Amino acid sequence: MHIAGKIFLGLGLLITLAGVLLTIGGGSTLDDVGEWDVEGKSQFDGPDGTWEHDGMDWMIIYVSDDVDCETFSVTYTNETGATGYSEDEPFFNKEECNADGTAGVDDDPSGYYSVGEFRGEAGEYTVDGTHEFYTVGAFEVILEEGGEAVGGFFAAAGGIGTACCGIFFLLLGGIFALVLKEPKKTQITGAGSFTTE
Repeated sequence: MHIAGKIFLGLGLLITLAGVLLTIGGGSTLDDVGEWDVEGKSQFDGPDGTWEHDGMDWMIIYVSDDVDCETFSVTYTNETGATGYSEDEPFFNKEECNADGTAGVDDDPSGYYSVGEFRGEAGEYTVDGTHEFYTVGAFEVILEEGGEAVGGFFAAAGGIGTACCGIFFLLLGGIFALVLKEPKKTQITGAGSFTTE
């Protein structure tokens, strides 16, 4: 087999394996999108306490799956004693409960569901809730999860492209192995009986 065939087959194998690994890594990153640590990202854990809201993010309230949506409530009281912008518009906007006793949508992280949102302005709030809950900034999660999704997509796409390139190298190596032959050694004998190669 010609040396070019060996080199291209070896490179093709390495590049194809690298592409497969990149694709698997990107795919596993895409699988993890939507699974994030609610408690780790929480800016305030209820049910009770004082919370200083910086007003920089839209806040979503999460509870664990074992909390019944119908029985959950939370009241935020600001520094002026108000619990909302008006009687009809409290700081906590509860989502409509589902028939199974939860709320939220299917994209909530496992073990939790979103029960509503906090709509208050920046300031200090006294919080009084019925169950343990977690206050999570929506934009922080969206940016992080979106970045993970984009990174996983490009890693998988790059892996597929790299694997295709590796397959091309394997094909070239196979063609070179079949077509190119090792050069034969030539022997020249001169008049004075000396030999050169």
